[in-house]
Amino acid sequence: MARYLSYNKKIILFLLTLSLVVKVTSQNLSVASFSRLGFTSRGIGLGNAMTSVTHGEITGYYNPAVLPFSNIKSASLTIGILSLDRTLDFIHYTQSLYPTAGFSIFIIRAGVKNIDSRDVDGYHIENLSTREYLIGFSFSNRIIEKISVGLSLKFYVNKLYRDISSQTLGIDFGVLFKLNEHITSGISIHDINAKYKWDSSVIYQEKGRTVVESFPLTARFGITYTVQNSFMASVGYSSIGKEKIINIGSEIYPLYFLSEQFRQSVCVRGGIQFFSDIDFSLGFGLNRKISNFIVSFDYAYKFEKYSPSGMQLLTIGLKL
Repeated sequence: MARYLSYNKKIILFLLTLSLVVKVTSQNLSVASFSRLGFTSRGIGLGNAMTSVTHGEITGYYNPAVLPFSNIKSASLTIGILSLDRTLDFIHYTQSLYPTAGFSIFIIRAGVKNIDSRDVDGYHIENLSTREYLIGFSFSNRIIEKISVGLSLKFYVNKLYRDISSQTLGIDFGVLFKLNEHITSGISIHDINAKYKWDSSVIYQEKGRTVVESFPLTARFGITYTVQNSFMASVGYSSIGKEKIINIGSEIYPLYFLSEQFRQSVCVRGGIQFFSDIDFSLGFGLNRKISNFIVSFDYAYKFEKYSPSGMQLLTIGLKL
């Protein structure tokens, strides 16, 4: 029994470490890093340069202040295809509230499955898994015609091992400036006051201990240039704790100048992130109008340096 408890403790310590570093890419070696990978095929395909983007499919994830400038209702489901038994999925709904406000609901699910658990003699015991969830609600309003402010409440849940889990509430704040018809800029601060509190006494009773892990404060700045319905380029700067990242993304509709009927039917995206390494992503989007609805399909591929294959994201969306 003593040997089993000792082994059990090693599993928990391993999973605690894994929860900090497993993040479906090698970008942020910190707690709850799954929540900073990006959002949906469009956002990740654009290199996460979305802090000041106000058109097309947007959410409160990057900057809650962008929501009043969206003139559509949109919903989407994103499925991630990843190596090493990792999962990453997204759901969102965004709607403007006439005349000056908007709100967004978004959910992220991430985890690792099929973790091989063995005893000290090397015999298989069971397959373990970790799961993390983020449920966010964003609301924003224009204080004047060209400036909006927004707030997000984000509820995190981490199911680490059996009865060991943690929950926390984080707060995001953002501001957006619409400089003119083509240029917007935005600033946002994320995960204010968020932290996980781990209590292993649920398994080890008096031998357990409590550990508190604070989320790194994330700050983003971005500026976007848009030519309506045909081209968009965006540049961002992100500070995640001690890590500094430059985000660049571009989106173009190649059929805009060729066919009036199919102007918005196809778009091509690309993104780059500069930090300790250079990270590339590519993607495309297809749109088809059916009655009063627009059905969309988006795809993104993100290169991963330390993975056998890159991350693939598939998004099915509905706009009206």
